[in-house]
Amino acid sequence: MIGKEIHDIVFRDTKDFYKSNSHEINVSRPIVRFIEQHAGKQILDFGCAIGNYSLHLSGKGYVTTGVDINEQYVKIAQSRGVNALHITGKTPFADKSFDTVIILEVLEHLSDPDIVLQEAKRLAKNNVLITTPNCNKIKELRNVGLLFEHFADKDHRNFFTQETMHELLLKHFSSVKVIEGNPINPLGLFHSPLIRRLGKVLSYTKILPAQYSYRLFAVAQP
Repeated sequence: MIGKEIHDIVFRDTKDFYKSNSHEINVSRPIVRFIEQHAGKQILDFGCAIGNYSLHLSGKGYVTTGVDINEQYVKIAQSRGVNALHITGKTPFADKSFDTVIILEVLEHLSDPDIVLQEAKRLAKNNVLITTPNCNKIKELRNVGLLFEHFADKDHRNFFTQETMHELLLKHFSSVKVIEGNPINPLGLFHSPLIRRLGKVLSYTKILPAQYSYRLFAVAQP
């Protein structure tokens, strides 16, 4: 294939991403802020991968436990000091074992997200915090020849909008709030770092509001 190196950069299989990725603690600051705003002290990281968020949150005083279906990822997480467990079905924890269950960038990969949501509801004493890629405003993006990068992830099974995420969560939880977050810098396509920085300032101050957001953030209560 001509341009295979370009193809492999654009179209990603995120199931194997962390096997070759460096094992630094890489986390999204907006996601961390979201967790800090809503989570209790005891957290279950459902779909923890190699434990980046579990490690980061542990360093901030949270008591974290991680679970994942990818045994290789769990072994890496354990080697990094994460209290992580490999699961193949229902978790071994009792009802209401954790203040908060976090499900970060996971539901889009699942053929049946209802199974995980039902288990998260069983385990959460206070709430379940969820993030997924945002698939709103696709027609508008296509009109200018753009799409969110997560459409190039080959193992994504679900593509959520704010409305469809809300509908899904209401099947399992009594109280649900879904918002858009991670606003796209309106001047982010400019090469100049100064112009891109200006775009962030203008967006933050609402002088030039961002029109697109990269993620959905959901708070669900049993």
